[in-house]
Amino acid sequence: MKLTRRDFLKLAAQAGLAAPFILGPTGCALLAQDRFDAETGLSFNCVIGDVTADGAIVWLRSEPGSFVTVEYAKDPALTAAAVATPAIKVAAESDFTAHIALGRLDPGTVYHYRAVVAGKKPGPVSQFKTAPGPDDMALVKFSFSGDTRENYKPFAIMDAIRATAPDFFIHLGDTIYADRGGTASKLEEFWAKYRGNRDDAPSRRLFAQTSFYVIWDDHEVRDNYDPGHPLAPIGQKAFLDYWPIRVDSAEPKRIYRSFRWGRGLELFLLDDRQYRDRANGSMLGAKQKEWLLQKLAGSTATFKVIASSVPLHGGGADRWDGFPDERREIFHWIRDHQIHGVVFISADLHFASMARIWEHPNVKEVVIGPMAAPLNSLGVGYSRNMEFFTNKTFNYGTITIDPKAPAPRLLVEIRDEVNGLLYKTEIAPS
Repeated sequence: MKLTRRDFLKLAAQAGLAAPFILGPTGCALLAQDRFDAETGLSFNCVIGDVTADGAIVWLRSEPGSFVTVEYAKDPALTAAAVATPAIKVAAESDFTAHIALGRLDPGTVYHYRAVVAGKKPGPVSQFKTAPGPDDMALVKFSFSGDTRENYKPFAIMDAIRATAPDFFIHLGDTIYADRGGTASKLEEFWAKYRGNRDDAPSRRLFAQTSFYVIWDDHEVRDNYDPGHPLAPIGQKAFLDYWPIRVDSAEPKRIYRSFRWGRGLELFLLDDRQYRDRANGSMLGAKQKEWLLQKLAGSTATFKVIASSVPLHGGGADRWDGFPDERREIFHWIRDHQIHGVVFISADLHFASMARIWEHPNVKEVVIGPMAAPLNSLGVGYSRNMEFFTNKTFNYGTITIDPKAPAPRLLVEIRDEVNGLLYKTEIAPS
């Protein structure tokens, strides 16, 4: 029987071989995916993220010691009218990656961009769309899912997501599996895990067509870890090195943040890991919780989508079930302040479901995933209280919001890895 590359990687993982490594002709372990294109000086595609109405962050990786800029314009040909960012030098302390800010962009506009290493041929052209202005009645469509484990490459579902042309994609955590298929313990090994996932053709095609918002969960460090784990700072550095996350100058390690997409949507991205305080029953920590409550109360968007890496119910002590008082406090705040249009999205459980929140019947949660990881064969026990449940296939979700509709609704679609429609529903703001 002829083995496919995917079959080989699965067998290698089962045999205990580290996924980011391959055997060279001498039998020595060689770091894979650590190459640079001879013509462009780049490694992998650019990834663009944390897009706003007037800015974005470009991630790239280029040859050691090289100087690199990003050219961008509305014109896909990137003619003489293109803007070039100041050149920066990549450094070994970030694995020769760079984060370059684009600014002074127009809202609701498609831009094209490419990285250029000094003395080299320009890299491939990619594109993204800026967010509409906060009062713009623009239609917004985005996709989301989680869980990408390297020995399940190629991540074919990325091509399915790309085919639906989302305005942006949200990765809900477990962007790598540092503790599976060869365990990462040193920073260089965490970087290699990211390179292993980045070297995936379907992912590169999706990166070239849309922008990303990313949060982390446990497998970026260790399964079900809490703050204080000795590898947490190393895992976090590697995560921030390899994703285009906008840095807060006052809190450079901050991952929770929010983004506005027109009249219809405000997106809240939570950090469910680094601020956990079990002694005080807090998943978010006092500062992040206060930020979330105040931002929800002040939002004028029709829908407020809260992205949590772990689900609200049915997940045990490592998820929100382990922090019931804080969960209850959030729902009481939503109720007491009459905040409408709140929807939660989460991943981590390796099945897809639609659930109504029993503490607050007007709030729903979409649990999604995995994109490329083991399916949860034991999850069927959770399905009794859900409007929809499947643990049979890789999957992702899409949300569409049209503020111009006579009666605005949030449309949820759950699709499989070949874009088969598994479930569809509409949610009203109240």
